[in-house]
Amino acid sequence: MYEATISHFAELAGEKASALHKSVVGMFVAAMLAGAYIGIAMILALSAAAGLPAGVRPLVMGATFGIGLILTVFAGAELFTGYVMYLGFGLARRTIGLRDTLVLLAVVWLGNLAGALILSGLFSLGGGGSVFAGDGAVLHAYVLHKVDSSAIALLSRAILCNWLVCLAIWTAARVQGDTAKCIALSWTLMAFVTAGFEHSVANMTAFSLGLLVDQPSIDLAGVVRNLVLVTAGNVAGGALFVVVGYLLAARALAGSVPDCAATTPSRRGPSSEPKYFQPEEVPTICS
Repeated sequence: MYEATISHFAELAGEKASALHKSVVGMFVAAMLAGAYIGIAMILALSAAAGLPAGVRPLVMGATFGIGLILTVFAGAELFTGYVMYLGFGLARRTIGLRDTLVLLAVVWLGNLAGALILSGLFSLGGGGSVFAGDGAVLHAYVLHKVDSSAIALLSRAILCNWLVCLAIWTAARVQGDTAKCIALSWTLMAFVTAGFEHSVANMTAFSLGLLVDQPSIDLAGVVRNLVLVTAGNVAGGALFVVVGYLLAARALAGSVPDCAATTPSRRGPSSEPKYFQPEEVPTICS
C-alpha cells in the first residue's frame, strides 16, 4: 500500500547523492532556485495580505502560498524541507549514506538561503511593493511574532509545518493528473500557512525582507535563533511523522494488503513530470 511510494523516494535520494558528486555547484544553484521560488510565494502572500483586516490575512496568505511548492516540484528545484523526507527514506532503504545525507542537507539549506537573500535584495531594490508600503505594518507584525516566540513554540510549529510539507509531496506522488497534484500541494500548504506554522525556507525570505525594510523591528540574533530552532523542528517533523510513520505503516501492512500503488499499471505514456512524481507505476489508492 505504501511501499511503492517509499521506494520511489528512496531511489530519488540515491539520485540526489549522485548528482551532488557530479556537481556541488549545480546542486547549490538548484537549491538557490527553490529558495527563490518559496520566497516568491512568501512575497505574494505578504502582498496579498497587506491592507486586509487581521482576521482574514492568514487565510489569504495560505491560499496564495501554494505557488511556491508547485514551482519547486514542477519546474524542478531542491528544497530543504522536502529533502528531509526522501533522504530519510533513502537512509532507511540504504540508497544513500549518512555522510551524503548530511552534506546534501547542508548544501541545500545554504542554497535555499542564498536564493532567498538574492530574491529579497532584488525585491527591496525594486521598492518593496505593497510589502514595504506605508509603515510595512503587516511585515513587521509577521516577523516580530516569529522572533519573539518561545523555543518550544517555534519547535512545535516547525514540526507541524514539515509534517504537512512532506505530506503534500507524498500525497502528490500518489495521485494521478497534474490538476490533482496541484490541488494536493496547494491545499496542504494552505493548512500550514493559515495555521501559522514555521517553515525554515519561507522564513529566510520573510526575515530578509524584515531586515531590509526601513526601521526594521527585528535583529540578526533573533533571526538566527529562529532559523536554528525552526530548521531542527522541520527535520524532526518530516522525519518522525512522515518517514518513520509510513515506514512503520508499510511494515505493518506488508503481505496483508495488496500494494495497489505497485501493481496498478499506468495508463499514460512516457512521463514528462518532475522526478518527484515518477514512480515506475502510477499509484492508485486502495479502497
